[in-house]
Amino acid sequence: MTPDPTNQPLYIPPEERVSLDEIKQRAGAIQDLAVVQVKEVANEIYYQNVTRAALVALGVVVVAASLAYYVGSRAGRRVVEVDVL
Repeated sequence: MTPDPTNQPLYIPPEERVSLDEIKQRAGAIQDLAVVQVKEVANEIYYQNVTRAALVALGVVVVAASLAYYVGSRAGRRVVEVDVL
């Protein structure tokens, strides 16, 4: 684009002009790229949440097993006095 000193509109040489089809192709490519990136981010977030939920569930199971072991070991140590007559 070259400015025209006589206050005429800018002259754009034909080799620099962009057709409507080129604009549509560029917009389509950008849209496809955006969709791919959004899907990648969504999958990352999904897997992070699944991993976090699995770790929390594993922690709950470990705590429950530890508590059951503790209660069971305490019950096994109790001495029951039986009156034999």
